[in-house]
Amino acid sequence: MKFSAVTLNELFRYCMALCGERENAFDLLHDALEKYLRNPPRDVQEPAAYIRRIARNSFIDQYRRQRIVSFETLGDPDAYPNTERELEDMMVDRLTLEKVWLELTAPEREVVFLWAVDGLSASEIALRLGQPRATVLSRLRRLRLRAGTPVAPMAQRGVT
Repeated sequence: MKFSAVTLNELFRYCMALCGERENAFDLLHDALEKYLRNPPRDVQEPAAYIRRIARNSFIDQYRRQRIVSFETLGDPDAYPNTERELEDMMVDRLTLEKVWLELTAPEREVVFLWAVDGLSASEIALRLGQPRATVLSRLRRLRLRAGTPVAPMAQRGVT
């Protein structure tokens, strides 16, 4: 099995979004590729997506053991109407983005990567990650708050 340089770079950027550190991203990608190549499944139509899943699962397993990543219960998606659209409409300058990126948790970096780089919607991200849409919307809302964009109270947004 051969992978193009473009595919390998995309996979590396994904691992970088998860880890936040170059060396850890290389290790994570190497492990994911090794697992894939050692025992490639026959029925996989999208090898890059399968390798992303391997890398994500490895990352979660590895860092959960080290208790670096904390996973919290997230709120009700109905509490955040139009969050996805508002975030897409928001313009973020480079300095704000760099500041926010340093403060993100690994799950938040993953959502940002899939949204900003891959151009996926919250629903598509939720499907790809196997998470509830509410989780993705909550993360997007928190990202918006960190970027300094105020969120109107629910009553002002027409939510009762």
